[in-house]
Amino acid sequence: MRGTAMEERMASNSWEHSRAFQAAESALLDAGQWFLFQPDLIDSSSDGSTGVWASGSAAQRVVSSTFDWSTEGVVYGDSSGNSSALFGDLYGPPRYVIEEAGFEPSDSDPDTLAKKTGVFYYSISAIGYGRSDGSRSILQTTLKKHNN
Repeated sequence: MRGTAMEERMASNSWEHSRAFQAAESALLDAGQWFLFQPDLIDSSSDGSTGVWASGSAAQRVVSSTFDWSTEGVVYGDSSGNSSALFGDLYGPPRYVIEEAGFEPSDSDPDTLAKKTGVFYYSISAIGYGRSDGSRSILQTTLKKHNN
């Protein structure tokens, strides 16, 4: 009986981990979808109110677990219009944050900094939950966007 109970707990933990990972991955895709379909560059802000956080204001807090996902993260579907109904059985909906991560100026134009022509890099961090607050998965990726 103990062996069966242990196997059941292991299977449940595996499901929790998998579901949290899938939810975080969905949030990354949702953020990328919203971001890449923006026609213009988005000015970053220190509080994320523009949809993009200024460099150094969010990603480090995500890594150090001091980022408040419940008030500062964007809920899956809020900006893209995707339905969050798939996550109704989880502790909370997946969330994401987009942060400016760098700029590589175009070397063909002498006024690249003033015109903001070149490649911009953005870090996306996302969190997904299982059925409890203790089962979470945090993923990060980097996007680049050309501005000509």
